[in-house]
Amino acid sequence: AFFMGAWADRRGRKLPLLMGLIGKFYYSVMIVVNALQENWPVEYIIYTATLPMTITGADVAIFAAAFAYITDISSKESRTLRVTVVEVCYLLTMPTGIAIGKILYNGVTNRSYAIMFTINASMLLLAILYTFLRLDWRTSEKQRPLREANNVITDFFDTDHVVQTLTTLCKRRPNKRRIYLLILILAMAFYTFQRDEKPMMYLYVQLVLKWTFDEFSNFKTYVSALQGVILLCAVPLLNKVFNWRDTCVMMLGAICHSVARIFYATASVDWLLYVGGTFAAIGPVVAPVIRSTVSKIIPAEERGKIFSILAVADNAVPIISGVLYSQIYNATIHTEPASIYFLTIGTQMAVFIIAVIINFTTREEALVHEDEELNEGCVE
Repeated sequence: AFFMGAWADRRGRKLPLLMGLIGKFYYSVMIVVNALQENWPVEYIIYTATLPMTITGADVAIFAAAFAYITDISSKESRTLRVTVVEVCYLLTMPTGIAIGKILYNGVTNRSYAIMFTINASMLLLAILYTFLRLDWRTSEKQRPLREANNVITDFFDTDHVVQTLTTLCKRRPNKRRIYLLILILAMAFYTFQRDEKPMMYLYVQLVLKWTFDEFSNFKTYVSALQGVILLCAVPLLNKVFNWRDTCVMMLGAICHSVARIFYATASVDWLLYVGGTFAAIGPVVAPVIRSTVSKIIPAEERGKIFSILAVADNAVPIISGVLYSQIYNATIHTEPASIYFLTIGTQMAVFIIAVIINFTTREEALVHEDEELNEGCVE
C-alpha cells in the first residue's frame, strides 16, 4: 500500500486498479485448478493462490484506486454522492452474489467449486476488460505516462514512495487539516470494526433465537438490500436537499449502528432483530462520507497515498477486530453473549465523537483544500 499509493499519484489510477483485478482473477483461476486436483492438500491454496494474489495489492489496490479515480474526476459538490454510488455497487454485490450463488451452487453447478469459481473468474475478466478499454490512464496533468519510466519494477518499488506516503500523512497543513486527516483515518478504522461482528452474530442468533442458517441468511439479505436503497436515497437527500454537513451524516450513521446493537442485544423475538437491522442499514452512510471528506482535505496529487492508507484502515482492521469479537464471545457465551454488541457500540461511539469534534471545531469550508476545483475530465 505504501508503494502503490504514491505510484498511483505519479502514474495514474488505472494500472493499480488493473493490477488488483488481475490478482483477484488469478486467485479465482487457481482456486479452480486446486478444486480439480483431488490429491492436492487444501494448504496449497495459500501458496498457489493467496500469496501470489497479495503481491498485486488485491482488494487494497482495487478500493484505493477506484475511490481515488472517482474523487479525481468529481467536483467537491458531487463527490460525496459519486463515492456513495461506488459504495452501493460494492455493498449490493454481497447479497446479490449470495442469493445467486446459492441457486447456482445447489441447482445448476451440482455443488461444483470449480464451476462456481470459473463463473467468478469470468466476472473479473469482464471487469478487467472494462477497466482497460474504458478508463483513462491519467486523471491529472501531474501524472506522467508509464512509458517515461526506465524500469517499471524499480519505478514501482521506489523507497521514495514510502517516504512520500509517510510525509503526506504527517506533514503540517493549514487550518489543522493534518489533525482532521489523521482522526478521519482513525474513524474509518473504528467504523470497520463492526464488519467482524457478523460471524459472531450468526452464533448469537443460533444460541438465543434458535435461528437456522436460512433464517439468518434471509435477515442479512434484507439488511444488505436495504443498505443499498438507503445509501442511494439518504446521502443525496441529506447532502443536497437538507444541506447537512458530511460530519452530521457521519454522526447519524454511527448512532444508527449503535441503536441497532441495542435492539440486537435485547431482542427476544424475531421482529425486534429486524427493527435493529433497519437501523443498521442506515449505518453504512459513514464510509463514503469519510472518503469524500478526506478527498477534500488533500490535493489531487496526494489522494493515491492517502486512499491507500484508508484502504489499509478498511482491510487490515479485521486482524484485530476479528480476534476481539471471537475472544469476547467465547468469554461471555454462558453469561452475557450479547457482549459482542457492546464492543460495536463502543467503536461506533468513537466514530460519533470524532464527527462531533470535527463538526464543532471547524467550518466545512476550512476543510477544503485551496486547490480544489471542478475536474470532470481525464487526461488522454
